[in-house]
Amino acid sequence: MRGAYLVWVQMERSSHLRHEMALDANARRLLVTSGSVRAPIYQTRSRASGLRTLPHNASVTMVDWHPTLPIFLTGSADNSVRVTSIL
Repeated sequence: MRGAYLVWVQMERSSHLRHEMALDANARRLLVTSGSVRAPIYQTRSRASGLRTLPHNASVTMVDWHPTLPIFLTGSADNSVRVTSIL
């Protein structure tokens, strides 16, 4: 199943921090928000995580994949959006 998913996490300082994750069209890569300026990209079949997105100036708050191409979007708390191709 492809798409973005929301995960609600209980943290010490906030009771409702929102994190997003999204699978690519082939369910091979999982893109996750991390509270960091970069978001990790996990390989779902090998459980490897060496890839990371281009940096923003503030925390990554939104992630999603193009429906058919190896392109993803990241949005940040600094109001910037990055469109990145893995090719």
